[in-house]
Amino acid sequence: MDLDQLEQHLSGPSSRLGVMAKFRNIRPRFQLHWQHHIDSTNRGLWDLLRSGAPSGTVLLATTQSAGRGQRGREWLSAPGGVYLSLALKPELPVSQAAHVTLASAWGLARSLRDVGVPAQVKWPNDVVVNGKKLGGILTETRVSNGIIHDIVLGVGLNGWNAVPSTGTSIQKIFQPDLPPQPLNTIEGLTAVTLYGLIQGYLYWQNYGNQALLNAYKSSMTNLGQTITVEDNPVHIIGIAASGNLQVQAAQSNRQSMNTLEIEPGKVTLGYNA
Repeated sequence: MDLDQLEQHLSGPSSRLGVMAKFRNIRPRFQLHWQHHIDSTNRGLWDLLRSGAPSGTVLLATTQSAGRGQRGREWLSAPGGVYLSLALKPELPVSQAAHVTLASAWGLARSLRDVGVPAQVKWPNDVVVNGKKLGGILTETRVSNGIIHDIVLGVGLNGWNAVPSTGTSIQKIFQPDLPPQPLNTIEGLTAVTLYGLIQGYLYWQNYGNQALLNAYKSSMTNLGQTITVEDNPVHIIGIAASGNLQVQAAQSNRQSMNTLEIEPGKVTLGYNA
């Protein structure tokens, strides 16, 4: 990782990084830290926050030995991927915690689409292309008296690293051609990632929960999919106001329909192998 090159990308025209027109005049102040190897960028960033690091602090690493996804799943972090954590200090009610993840995943997918990657979201925290996982987000918070004071957004995004059969990468998406700028370097892909996270957060804060949920729904790869919940087939129809997955189940007589909410961790949507 060349931090000078990353700074050049971040200070250049944000339109090249997939930022929508309404936010292109906003220039976030990122405080960049890089380590060649770390156990977890999320853990390392919490250490920085305890030492007084401000909102906008970013910790990047070439590799991680203990990268994590949702619910403690291991995130393989071989060289060639983007592994970073971003700190925000939002002062939000804890009831909004799920929306932080939705906004981050949607914002990243939106930025990637605008620079040529056909990215979608898989509820609640994954970015996918053609049903295969391109990246994921792990959101951690510090809460006191019902208020979220600190957020750490951890991102793993596949660039030129090896991936499992259910995964994809920037390299695979564009083969045999080379990825276009700014996706042709790890610094450019990192800049797109950071602006994507900020873009999702700004969209949510400027336009509200319902606008975010509508935008997220329009990007869902699993919309309309039939899954099984407690041995019953249900259809994914969107995202509830709570941020939970919204599904609809047909009654046996097919005269009425029940709309249900599913919390994260209660169902596995899977990937294409």
